Amino acid sequence: MKVLLNIIKYITVMLLACCIIGLVAINIISTTILKKQFVLGKLEDTNYYEEIKKEIESNFENYIGQSGLDENVIKNIISVEQIKQDTNIIIDNIYDGENITINTETIETSLKNNINTSLNNQKLNVTQQNAINQFVEKIVEQYKETLSHTNYEETIHNVITKVENIIEKVKGILIIAVIVCVILIFIYNCKTLLEAIANIGISLVTTGVFYIIVKIYLTSNIKVSNLLVLNNSISNSIKSILNYMLDNMLTYGSILLAIGIVAILIGNIKTQTKKARREK
Repeated sequence: MKVLLNIIKYITVMLLACCIIGLVAINIISTTILKKQFVLGKLEDTNYYEEIKKEIESNFENYIGQSGLDENVIKNIISVEQIKQDTNIIIDNIYDGENITINTETIETSLKNNINTSLNNQKLNVTQQNAINQFVEKIVEQYKETLSHTNYEETIHNVITKVENIIEKVKGILIIAVIVCVILIFIYNCKTLLEAIANIGISLVTTGVFYIIVKIYLTSNIKVSNLLVLNNSISNSIKSILNYMLDNMLTYGSILLAIGIVAILIGNIKTQTKKARREK
């Protein structure tokens, strides 16, 4: 009977550890990639807007040679502030389900004014005007493409919404499971409550060691610094987010490990003290 009880205790302790692991994972995901303000903050931290502006202007230059226009026509047609505003629109579409289209009228107007100035406002024939209109369209499309890289904002929003709903349900189940496991541990050790604390400490140590090992493994096997997604600007932001998540794993792991060790020591020290007194 005692052996069976010990097996049940062990299973309960491990189940509690699994539940805590799940709750920590949910917390990390919910406070990072699923949180709009966090993503916007990381874009600021990595100078995304300034860097993506350089990328866009570099892509504009690819069309100058084909057009035969002076390269100055693409200067100062976009600004960091405009890029920031348009990026916020894209983020709102993805996270809040908005359906707002990026307004490129300012770019078109600035570009056409630069072209007219470059050509000294000379009159153009139909063929020349069509060529310029096509050039303007290409520049505008290039701006949109470099900035958003996707036409599936609504689809991404739907996926995020579903993930958030699933996470909320799983979180509720895990919280209930944690409460049940803790209650069972105290019931199993109703005569020695300090041993129950030690058992809970084992669950915390298990969780802490798990996240420390996972962090070390991922850092060793996945070179985040070499990650390249679409372009350098986006890659730097993604690297920052991933590094933050990995650091969070280590932080949670270290804290839970420390608390668990303290709980185990308290439980064992008090238990050993009681045994020593009984022997006397």
